[in-house]
This record gives sequence, structure tokens and C-alpha cells, in this order.
Amino acid sequence: MRKTILLGAVLTLWLAFSCPVLGDSVVDLGGPITVTATRTGLSPDQEVAPVVVITARQIQMSGALTIGTLLQQYAGFDVASNGGPGQPTSLFLRGTNSNQTLVMINGVKINPADGSGAALQNIHLSDIERVEIVKGPRAALYGSDAIGGVINIITKQAGQGTHYGAYMGAGRYATYDNGGHFDYGRGDSSAGLSIDDYHTDGFPAVAGSNIDNGNTDRTWNAYGSTRLAGMDVDVKHWQSTGYTQYMGFALTPPYELMPLEENYQNQASSLDLSGNPASGWRSDLNLSHMLDETDQLQADPYNPVPAPDFVHSQRNVADWQNDILLGKYQLLTAGWYFEQQHASSSSFGLSYDVPDRINAVYLEDDFSYGPQRLVAALRNTNDQVFGNHLTWNADYGYDLTEGTRLIAGAGTGFRAPSATELYGFGGNPNLQPETSRNLELGVHQKIGTDQSLSLSIFRNNLDNLIQFVTTPANLNGENENIASARIRGLEAGYQLSHGSWYWHSSVIFQQPENLDNGTLLLRRSERTLTTMLTWSGEDTSLGVHLIATGPRNDLDFNSGAPVTDAGYVLVGVTLREKFSHGIAVTGSLENLLDTQYQTAAGYNTPGRSLFVRLEYNSL
Repeated sequence: MRKTILLGAVLTLWLAFSCPVLGDSVVDLGGPITVTATRTGLSPDQEVAPVVVITARQIQMSGALTIGTLLQQYAGFDVASNGGPGQPTSLFLRGTNSNQTLVMINGVKINPADGSGAALQNIHLSDIERVEIVKGPRAALYGSDAIGGVINIITKQAGQGTHYGAYMGAGRYATYDNGGHFDYGRGDSSAGLSIDDYHTDGFPAVAGSNIDNGNTDRTWNAYGSTRLAGMDVDVKHWQSTGYTQYMGFALTPPYELMPLEENYQNQASSLDLSGNPASGWRSDLNLSHMLDETDQLQADPYNPVPAPDFVHSQRNVADWQNDILLGKYQLLTAGWYFEQQHASSSSFGLSYDVPDRINAVYLEDDFSYGPQRLVAALRNTNDQVFGNHLTWNADYGYDLTEGTRLIAGAGTGFRAPSATELYGFGGNPNLQPETSRNLELGVHQKIGTDQSLSLSIFRNNLDNLIQFVTTPANLNGENENIASARIRGLEAGYQLSHGSWYWHSSVIFQQPENLDNGTLLLRRSERTLTTMLTWSGEDTSLGVHLIATGPRNDLDFNSGAPVTDAGYVLVGVTLREKFSHGIAVTGSLENLLDTQYQTAAGYNTPGRSLFVRLEYNSL
């Protein structure tokens, strides 16, 4: 029945777009736009939500190889890595938990159903065009997991004409990164393919170990677009597959540390059909598929039949969005969302294999008149597991003067209980979603045409947090909705873009507090300062970035006892030189001061590292 409904929706959309189009796109902004905060195109100056956009140029000059090391260079993103390349990487956006930030690739949600959080360690930057980040709950538009915010990673697309190129890079720890791309565009049609092959010997992931933990990653990104029967058709596919060595504890006495291995695969695919059934009406049907698989290579003796552990999840989504222009000042967005996901796992002899089905309807009203802009959104989500859940967002901006904008925002978010929390160790099928309520006030100030300042204060209250507990009646323990937290903070940012110079600096002071015991939440710093300065000449570019972060609470790797990870300062330098015939060389020196630090207690981090890349791009 549901397949029939979906097929009917596709057919209806096709027939509507096959009719003569009565109007152009709802909004033609021109220039750079962002799409993540409102699901519709806005220029950065129009945004009233707290948005960060990391451009291709900033990515290139960051010296980062993966999305985790890139986000670390922006205040408010606490990143913790369990030991280096390919090891699990956690992101704490504005103090929220690592599984409370929604991560997307080209609008496709990649958070796995087991609740472990998006596999940031497997997302390399060679194919990334830009990154759009919206801070604070966005569940009204995107559903579960968008408590801390939303990160939308947008891959490179084809332009007009023929473009091709290749690169090779090498660095410390026997790290090599090679790849290439080809794309072609003519008129309304374009297509392209890029590939990347990364491998490293790595270094010992766990402090005190002398065994290097290596990682390989092969990524490819395919894309195409055309206009067919009055409809825009876009196809995108991103995929990462690889192999990681890591350190774990033996499953039999005396439970000592031992090297382990796993294979992984991540995919995000989408088919987008969009057009204008009538003047002032833009309709978009997005069909997407996500896959996240990790397979342990060593057998688990606790399984009834000894076999390797695994965790798999996949998700199929149909999202039908309609943008309707109501007069000159108002844009209404209405949509229907259907999701079918499946999760399976085997770990320490405990297995589950469960499906889930989610339906949602959402509505957003974007009203702009004179100096005022109001964006309000509402969503009702029906989950097969826990029933209905209503979320909302409201963001208001007022231009006090031509260069001064006052911002106020409020919203709610939720995270659905994961398959592991429901059916794994300590599983409780009666769990309800974790919830949040966020308030924010801010001001954006332009200084002339090339400088801007921003200041915001926020408070995010989190309730019904899922926690594993033991009781006299249940010594084995069970997950329950009993924990609560409050995150209060102040963020400030400065940006200068003048001629050949670009400077961005940001700072956050936050208090991510566990309300049950009054302690600070683990692996989150109370204060962080980041700054990036770049200079670009005709052929030469130079970039310097700095990260200064305070201490964080943590747990000891071996005993689980409370410890404090010391604060640290990291400095990186990137130099890029262009030569004739499309050749360029980029060198990045990370951890220039050779700082000894940890982002997760008991796990090593890279020392001073040089990475050099030679590339060729067609002119």
C-alpha cells in the first residue's frame, strides 16, 4: 500500500511538471545561498538562524583531511577522537551529546540507527564543496537527532564545460592520499565523478601501546543533473569504504589490550525531482538511501556460534517539499516525510534485527517585511516505536539599522531512542525520546563593507536523557529516561574579508551541566578560542589557524575513574603555490608547536605533522 502511495506521488509530480510551467523559481537570489536553515535558498545576510558556512576556499586552506579535524577549527565544536585516523570521532556541538547532532551529506541523513553518531572519521574533504551548519534544535524541519544542530556536508558538483584533474599527497605516519575527478556540463545537463584513495600506517591509538593502528579509506562521489519534461532531475551518490585497525580488550581472561580490525562502509544516495507546477509554486520530491555498516574481523566467542560482531543500519526516505509564494513577502513551505529504516547488530552474544517506520508532516512560514523577518516551523512526527511527537522552531530578526540586526530564536528538539538502547545491552522497549528546549538572543553588526561582528547567548535544556541504571530489583541494569542537563553559553565571532586578506575568529564560553549531580558533561570544554587568517596573492596563498581550548572532564580509559583532560593550544600553517599549466602544490604543517594533548582520555593524538599535496586541474 505504501509503495502504491509513493509511486502515485512520483507519477503525480511528473505529470504536473510535464505541463507548461507558469512561473520561474519561487525565489531567485543570485550569488551564494544557504539551504540548510530553512530548506529554501537564502543569502547569508538574510539568515535569522545561527548559521556557519565553511567555503571551499576555507576548506582548502584549513590543512584538514577529514570533516572532524575541520570542524575542530570552529569554536563550539568539541571534537574527541579515540586515537587518530579512522578511529571513532565524537562531536559535541554547543555542549550537546555526540549523538544529538544531525549530520547530512547532500541533505541525506547519515546518523546510523544504532545511535553511535555519524561516522565523521570516514568523511574526507577532497570531494567537499562546502559545509553548512545550523546551531540549536532544528527538529521542526529535520526530525530526530537535531538537538545540538544540523551539519550538511555538500559535495562538489559539475559546472559548465569539461573539467578534470588529479592529485597525490603524502605525509607523516606513512600517510598517502591520491585521487582525481572528471566532470562535464552543457546547458541543462551535467555529470561527474571523483575518487579518493587514502591510507596510513597511523600511530598507536591507545596511550602506552607500541602498536600502530592503520586506516584505509576509498571514497567516490558520482553526480548528474538534467532537465526532463519541465522537471529538474538530480542524482547524487557518495560512498566511503575502508578498513581500520584499533585497540580493544580481549574477550577472554585476562582481558588484556589487543589489536583488532574492522571493515566499514558508508553510503548516501539521492534522487531529486523538482519543478514549478504553477507560478509561485516550487515542488520537490527527494528519494534517498543511506547505509552504515561496520563488520568486526575477529570472532566473538560469546556468540552462540562464534562469529564476528557487526552493526548495520540502512534508511530509505521519501521527502516531498512544496514552497509556495504567498504574495511578495511570504513563503510557505509544506512537506510530507516518510522513512523506513532497519537496524541489525550482534555484539557480545546479544543480537537484534529490527525495522522502524516514521511518518511526518511539516510546515514552515517565512515572512519578511521591511526590517523584520520571521521564520516559524512546526512538525508532527509519528514513529512506530514511540508514537507522535510535536516539535517547533521560531526565529525572528529585526534590522535596527542598516548594519545592525537583532536576533531572537526558540525551538524544541528530540532524539528518538536508538535500536541499541531499545534492544541491545540494557535494552528497554518502553523508552521515550530525549527532548530539548532552546532559547537564543543575538546581534549581528556589520562594520563597513568588509567586517562583521556577532554575539549570541543561548540556553538549551535537555530532558528525558537516556541513562543506564542498576537497581536492587534489576542488578543487570536497564536504560531509562531519567537524566537531565542544561547548557548555557555565550558565543562571539569576528570576520574580515578585505582584498587578499580573510580573518575569522570565534570564541565560546559555555556551561554544559549535568543537572542530576551538578558536574560538567564529559569531553566538553567550558571555553574555546579559534582563529583563522589567510592571505591570497595571484599565485601564492598562506593560511594560519589556531585552536585554544580549556580542560574537559573525562573518564580514565582503563579504570573508568573521573579524570580531567588538560587544555591545549594547536597551531597549523598551510602554504599553497600555483604554477603554470594548472599545477599547484599545497603544504600543511599541523600541530606546529608539537603539543602533547588528548581529546579523549587514554587515547593518543598526532604530533607535529607535515602533509604535501601535488595537484593538476585543467584550465
